[in-house]
Amino acid sequence: MGVRLVLAGVCAMAWSAAARADVAIPPSLRIEAEVTAIFEAPAENPLRMPTDVAVDAARRVYVADGTNDRIVRFARGGQVDALITKGGGRELKQPVGVSVDAQGRVWIADTGNGRILIIASNGQATESVSLPVPRGTDRTDPTDVAVTPDGKRAYVVDNDNHRLLLRDNANGLWTVLGSKGRGLGRFEWPFMVCVGAEGYVYVTEVINARVQRITPDDRWAGAIGRWGVEAGQLYRPKGVAADRQGRLYVSDSTLGVIQAFGARGVVEGVLTDGLGAPLRFDHPMGMCFDGDGRLFVVELGANRVAVVTIRAAAPIEKQSNRDGQRGGP
Repeated sequence: MGVRLVLAGVCAMAWSAAARADVAIPPSLRIEAEVTAIFEAPAENPLRMPTDVAVDAARRVYVADGTNDRIVRFARGGQVDALITKGGGRELKQPVGVSVDAQGRVWIADTGNGRILIIASNGQATESVSLPVPRGTDRTDPTDVAVTPDGKRAYVVDNDNHRLLLRDNANGLWTVLGSKGRGLGRFEWPFMVCVGAEGYVYVTEVINARVQRITPDDRWAGAIGRWGVEAGQLYRPKGVAADRQGRLYVSDSTLGVIQAFGARGVVEGVLTDGLGAPLRFDHPMGMCFDGDGRLFVVELGANRVAVVTIRAAAPIEKQSNRDGQRGGP
C-alpha cells in the first residue's frame, strides 16, 4: 500500500481536522518546507473565502476575494494598499482567478460577470474581454486565467461549460479546447490553469481528480494524478503552480496538502515539515510563485495567504517535447 495522506479507515469526505493523524512521509517523498509569512486583511475588513493569488515583479500580492466582489492588493510588506472593485464600466462580481503577466498587467477571471478584466500596472482597467458563449447556454463561467510569458496567448478555464478557452491576444480570436467527459482532452469542471516550463499548460479538474497537460502547440499530453488519497493521487485538486525548474505543485483542498510532480507527471513528493509530517493547509486553493521562488498558497478556510519557503526537493525529471496527441475528442 502507498503512503496515505489521510487517516487510514476514515472517509476523506467526512475527514475533519480533529481526525487527522499525520504519520511521517518516507524520506524519498519529503519536500521540506516552512510557512514563513502570512498575508491577512485587517479584522475590520477581512478576506472571505479567497480563492487565488498572484504576485507581480514589485512583489505586490493580488488575492481574489470573490465573496467580497473584489481583488485585494497587498504591498510587499504585507499591508493592504489597494482594492480593485470595478473596471470596464462594471463592478466586479465574485472573481475567482487572478494572474499577472510579464508586462505587469493583472488578469482577473471576473466569474460572476462572465468576463476577463485586464488591469494595467498603474491600476487602470485597459480591457474587458467577453468570452465566446457555447451553444445551448447563455453564460460562461471563467474561474481562472493564465498568460504565456511572451504575452501572445491567454488560457481561460470555463468551469461550468467544461472547456479551456485559448485567446490569441494579438487579434482577439478564440479557440476552444476540450468538452465535457472523462477521456483525454475532455473535462469535468476544470478549475485552475498555469503555464509551466517550455510552455506546457496544466489544468486542474476537481471531479476527474487530475491535472491535464497540454503542449505549447495545443496537443493533449496526458494527465497527472488519479483519484485517491495516497501520495501521487489527487482527491480534490484545486490550485496548480509551476516553479522555474519545471516542477508542478498541486493543492488538494479536501486533504489539505500540496504535492509536487515532475513535468511529465511522476510524483516527486509532498510538502512536509521538518519532522517529515505533511505540511497542512486549511482548504488550499490557488497558488503561485514569486521571483524569489517562494510559494504563495491561498487558504480558503483560514481567509489568508500562506507564504511557503521550500527548503529541499528531489531532482526533477525532464520534459519530453514528443509528448502528446493532436487535438481532443
